[in-house]
Amino acid sequence: MTTSSGTLRPGHPSIVHALLSGGERGAAAASTVIMPERAAARHDDEIRWRHDDLAGAACRAAAGLVARGVRRGDRVLLCLPTSAEFVTAFFGALLLGAVPTAIATPGGFGAAEIFLDRFTRLVAYLDPTAVVSTPAVFTMLPVPASVAAIDASALHALARTPDAPALPPRLPAPDDLAFIQATSGSTGAPKGVQVTHANLAANCEQIARAAAIGPGDTWVGWLPLHHDMGLIGGFLTPLFRGIDAVLIPPNRFLRHPADWLRAVHRHRGTLTAAPNFAYGYAAARIADSELDGVNLSAWRFLFCGAEPIHPPTVRRFVDRFGAWGLPPDALVPCYGLAEASLAVTVSDPRAPLAFDSVSRRGLADHGVAVDVPAGDGDALDIVDCGAPVAGTEIRVVGEDGTPCGADLVGRVQFRGPSTTPGYFRLPEATAAARVEGWWDTGDIGYLRNGRLRITGRRKDLIIIRGANYLPTDFEIAAEQVPGVRPGGVVAVGRTEPGGGSEELHMIVESAVAQANFDALARAVRAAVSKRTGVLAAGVRIVAPRSIPKTTSGKVQRIAARVLLDADADEPVGAARGQGAAR
Repeated sequence: MTTSSGTLRPGHPSIVHALLSGGERGAAAASTVIMPERAAARHDDEIRWRHDDLAGAACRAAAGLVARGVRRGDRVLLCLPTSAEFVTAFFGALLLGAVPTAIATPGGFGAAEIFLDRFTRLVAYLDPTAVVSTPAVFTMLPVPASVAAIDASALHALARTPDAPALPPRLPAPDDLAFIQATSGSTGAPKGVQVTHANLAANCEQIARAAAIGPGDTWVGWLPLHHDMGLIGGFLTPLFRGIDAVLIPPNRFLRHPADWLRAVHRHRGTLTAAPNFAYGYAAARIADSELDGVNLSAWRFLFCGAEPIHPPTVRRFVDRFGAWGLPPDALVPCYGLAEASLAVTVSDPRAPLAFDSVSRRGLADHGVAVDVPAGDGDALDIVDCGAPVAGTEIRVVGEDGTPCGADLVGRVQFRGPSTTPGYFRLPEATAAARVEGWWDTGDIGYLRNGRLRITGRRKDLIIIRGANYLPTDFEIAAEQVPGVRPGGVVAVGRTEPGGGSEELHMIVESAVAQANFDALARAVRAAVSKRTGVLAAGVRIVAPRSIPKTTSGKVQRIAARVLLDADADEPVGAARGQGAAR
């Protein structure tokens, strides 16, 4: 079964064309607003880049990059936080025809050793001409002598100097690379997704159409700019469509999530995007007293994607902030990946959130979605992620490559104008993912009424005594236990000592006292067993923010398994059991 959605003709040939076109509006041009990282800062500390000013600054930044040896087609690493410096460096690279790759600053990857290891591998893989970062970061970065280390503050200061040399903008061809999106995992060989200007323009247009973005809209978001949802969704799509965007540094959101909602009120925000965990985090962490005078009634389209969507989590967000005017149909599930630039499917605003209650055993054992009553002990909620964006097709295929019928679980594949030409310098990995013109996502799911449901990733399945289990099912059960940090659970399968079936192990974040670890571990095992019929072989309690995650909040399952194996002998909340109980 294959499903598609309409045709596509982007409003601009490239994001460079869009910037220059927006700049021609002069004083009427839209703006990109960058909020300071410190919550105590005044509103007038916000930086507002009107697009005509940004276009001029980017031409001067391009000249500054050329002066440091960067040429058309060269790769440039941007290791910068959400900031004006990032904006000028990114567009400076685009306007001269260089290819930027944005990566997180050291704090974003966790331990400094992990960051340094990943940075070293990325430099060896991408072979950049320059790295743009801050002096503080350069003190710890092992930048090779052959790579120019460019101070972002100095480049930005040059860009803001009206009489500084400016490079005439180069209008890119459709097949020219716009940027390379580095995969977010922290282990293994790096993989760079190539995004052409045609890919990017197509996906910006697709996202804008899906959300009906137009005059009067304002995006207010906090996702990091080195992540595709933050870069394309929150920064480039608004610019492509010629509307205002407000960018909040991610660390500010994590420390003060109420600032997100207050910014929505102050800027009359209508659009945003965030992963599932963030909606739960905001609902749990924001106090009523922090929202005095806040009105969220203009907030009409909230994309939810980047990780599995748990209906009770997002419902808590919608229900909680309805008292401040949040429309009940504003939260919209979606599905995407970097290999599609960003978006593949987007649902429609609706109330309540649309999802299927299907048999857990039917999915795991027979690969079919069979409806069961919502209160059934075998029920698993699978969210409707919507129809494909305009111009894109999706299908679900079996292991033999044959398209599956409705409600049959298989490999999710897509094709369309935003599909990457492949991974940078990795022809074998590209060939493995490209199947007769379709791109294999690595995800599993099913189609119903032409709309996509994602059930997991093939490589994430936990196989216990011959039965397949979805790790998210275990994780959802554990998150309901009081004392477990929302979004702070990962289920890991580990082969038993005899080499037979896998055992289920849970890593759980909690702030409870260590004296209560055993009781919490028992409660987690009981909750997981009640929901799934599987008794966890071990539950490890760890401090908040110990589970390895990407900078956008997704659990890094491979890294979590390494963490579990490395710490297996340490007696930290290690409640033991007997494997699977049916």
